[in-house]
Amino acid sequence: MDIATIENICKCFSDDLTASEASQKVNISRVTINKYYKKLRTFITNKQEKANKNKPRYFYLKYFVLNKNYIFYIEYNNEIVLLKEFDLKIDDEVKNSLIRNRKINCAKLLLKENNNKYIVLGYMSTKNRLNDFINSRLKKFRGINKTNIETHIKESIFRFNNSNSSVFTNLTTIFL
Repeated sequence: MDIATIENICKCFSDDLTASEASQKVNISRVTINKYYKKLRTFITNKQEKANKNKPRYFYLKYFVLNKNYIFYIEYNNEIVLLKEFDLKIDDEVKNSLIRNRKINCAKLLLKENNNKYIVLGYMSTKNRLNDFINSRLKKFRGINKTNIETHIKESIFRFNNSNSSVFTNLTTIFL
C-alpha cells in the first residue's frame, strides 16, 4: 500500500471516523480499514503502558460505570490513566466509599513514601468529562463488542489526552 493511502487511513483514524466512513473516504474495503485500525489501537495500548511506569506523588482517583462495571482511573498532570495501568496500593475501602456515596465521585490521594501507600486527603464531587467523552464515542459507534471494550476505553483515554493533530502525528510513525 502506498504512503499516501496509509496517511489517509491514519488521518481517518485520528478524526475518529468509523471503519465504514473511512472506507468510503479512502476507497478501500472496510475489512482492510479495520485491519489497520486494529494495528493503530494496539500501538496506542502499548504506548500507554510504557508511559505509565512512574508512580505519581498525588492524584485524583475517579471512576465511571460501563456495562455495570466500575472503571477506576487516575487524573494527574492533566492526563488520565486507567488505574490498573499502575501498580498502586489503594485500599478497597477508598473505592467502596466512592461507589457507595452518590454525592462524590473523586478522591484526592497522596503517596506516603515511608510505606509506599496512598492516603486519602479528601473526597469531592467533580465533573466526569471522561465518562461523557466515552459515552459519546459509544453512541457514535452504536456500542462496542464486549470483547473490545477494554481496548475502546484505552483508545478513548488516548484520544481524550491528545488533540486530533497529535493523534495523527503519533500514528503515522507506525507505518512510515
